[in-house]
Amino acid sequence: MSESKSVAVVGAGIFGLSLALALHEKGYTVTVFDRHPYDETQYDPDADENVQAASVDHNKIFRASYGTKLHYQRLALESREAWVAINKSSGADLFVPSGMLRVQPSDELGALEKETLANMERDGIRETQFVKSLAGDRERAKAGGWDAKLLEFPIPGSNDARTYEAVLDSLGGFMRCSNACLYFQQLAASKGVRFIFGNEQGDVESIVEEAVGDKKKANGVRTKDGVIHKAHVVAVAGGSFTTQLIPDLSTHLESSGGSLATFKIDKEDKALWEKYSPEQFPVITWKSNPRNKTGKDTGSVYVLPRTPDGLVKIGFRGVKFTNFQPAPEGCPFVQDGKWSIPMSPKDSCTIPEAAVDSIRQFVKIFLPDFDQVPFYSTKLCWYTDSLDNSFVIDHVPTYTDNSLFVCTGGSGHGAKFLPILGKHAADILHNGDKATSFLRPFWRWRPEAPRRNGLEDGPGSPRNIGQAQVE
Repeated sequence: MSESKSVAVVGAGIFGLSLALALHEKGYTVTVFDRHPYDETQYDPDADENVQAASVDHNKIFRASYGTKLHYQRLALESREAWVAINKSSGADLFVPSGMLRVQPSDELGALEKETLANMERDGIRETQFVKSLAGDRERAKAGGWDAKLLEFPIPGSNDARTYEAVLDSLGGFMRCSNACLYFQQLAASKGVRFIFGNEQGDVESIVEEAVGDKKKANGVRTKDGVIHKAHVVAVAGGSFTTQLIPDLSTHLESSGGSLATFKIDKEDKALWEKYSPEQFPVITWKSNPRNKTGKDTGSVYVLPRTPDGLVKIGFRGVKFTNFQPAPEGCPFVQDGKWSIPMSPKDSCTIPEAAVDSIRQFVKIFLPDFDQVPFYSTKLCWYTDSLDNSFVIDHVPTYTDNSLFVCTGGSGHGAKFLPILGKHAADILHNGDKATSFLRPFWRWRPEAPRRNGLEDGPGSPRNIGQAQVE
């Protein structure tokens, strides 16, 4: 650029950090705003009880398994290379290649798993996957030192000692998410990205705009302390709070809560400490549970190896809970006059009974060591679900001069892309439809997309937290 353009990035989580760094490298003058004092808390999940950002978490799953969505598989592989390089250059283990065991609904491969393996074959990486029931795969796993993580789990109620089919993905693992956010924030700051944190000076209350014909133009942001910060472009990466700043996104996005529970292992318990370490225990995901108390299939559950502090985190995404509240007047899309927004931090410390039931059934089968152990903590983690689980990264068409940009819609799977997401997003911000990123067609503003992925349910759904029993 002949003249440095200024960009105000709203949000210092995964999407905001990645975008800010990439824009700076393109020559933009970048200022990042966030209401949380990350300069003080250093993204520590235990340092600030008011933080609801999904990015502030001990760990997040890394996977390259995406069924038929080959574009996300390839983006994940690109990101994995970046994580490995960062580990090597920084000396930190921000990415932990513990492997991921994808446990199937039965003793046979599921349809999604077959699609994933076909795409792995197409990209020439099938050898990184080990199907438990295939003798050749087991031999390769043994030769590569992965056989100990091809775990056997008996199917409850089976009379013939059947076990669940599973695929061990040696490319998978997890990121130490909060540590990674801190690393990227400090890296961006060292390169010249400016950060404004805090409940007053960093909390963006509104976008400063002016009318231009039948559209609007964003000229900057106004923070809670009343200060106006001018910018050529405003880029909002506000996670589950994005729709509250840009109501136009209510047609595309919905805030939903994923249920988390943890157990705590005492370091003195050497057997459990070793058993659930990343060296011995893989990430485990399961797409189908036994029936719950009401007779329904309770959906997707996962568990990660213990953290350095001994936390074993279990997540339930079989039901993505919503919190419908009255929407502001003039909101472009509402359901019965309401929209879903995150609950308060205090109310997000408990999880619905349906989630407790599903997690407990998962624990009984896959983590019997904790079958009768009380949870150490529970939490609703607020995600930003899109209509199709794909991100929304584009200029907002109701604003002129490409003055308002959104980078959001992580849908619970964005964290793994931290090292490289910004590169693709910055390409789109800078070049629009001339962007060379292969993600451009998938991330564009898409008002014509059908309302799916649960966003069609509305406030009358059992997913609405106001109608779900909270324990």
